Amino acid sequence: MSNLGQRREPGLVANTRPFGVPSANACPKLTGKRLVREYMLINDAKVEDSVEVLWLQCKTWFVDIRTGFNKDSGKGWAFAGQIEWEEPRVTFYHLIDTDGDTGSDCGSFVFTNLGCLEVGEVIRDNVLLPFEEKWLRFADSSSTRAFIAENDNQLAAVKIQQAKYTACVSKIGAAIYVDQGGVLELDRVFTTREKDTGGGSTIALLDYFASAHWQLAETS
Repeated sequence: MSNLGQRREPGLVANTRPFGVPSANACPKLTGKRLVREYMLINDAKVEDSVEVLWLQCKTWFVDIRTGFNKDSGKGWAFAGQIEWEEPRVTFYHLIDTDGDTGSDCGSFVFTNLGCLEVGEVIRDNVLLPFEEKWLRFADSSSTRAFIAENDNQLAAVKIQQAKYTACVSKIGAAIYVDQGGVLELDRVFTTREKDTGGGSTIALLDYFASAHWQLAETS
């Protein structure tokens, strides 16, 4: 399945101040990286085995897309925003979140030649529990670009282009595209809107990503 409207953007430079995080700053060891998650432990128990996770990082802007909950490729969670790096901790500001939670989370990082290990705490059923995530670095890129789209002076979507990957996150869903010979082919997509038999909600989401007025937020 392809979406020919999802093309490489020339990009108008955005004024990110009304939407961004004043304290955002880049982590050099994450800038321009594409990472996937090998595993996640909560309270030493492995969770979300069936979930595929893609994390694209520009400098401060990022997208994190997770699909395959309960082994259903149409179920997902995604968030996007900016990071604040204060060694060894990275704070992720969820400026857009498909679950509606626009807060933040924070983890301590240990970097290796293959990726990084993140540890921190997460709330489950009102209980604070330790978590650990192992991330594998799949690629480094010197051509990563982050874009934002706004609606009524509100941040509406974030897109990151990195090498062959383009990932978009809005409040109602997310999509990942892979460049196949100059054409961006749809790799994964999910929407939080109620499904219909004709797939109209998914088509509407992809149409939005294709036609959004994207503005360049930063490059790495």
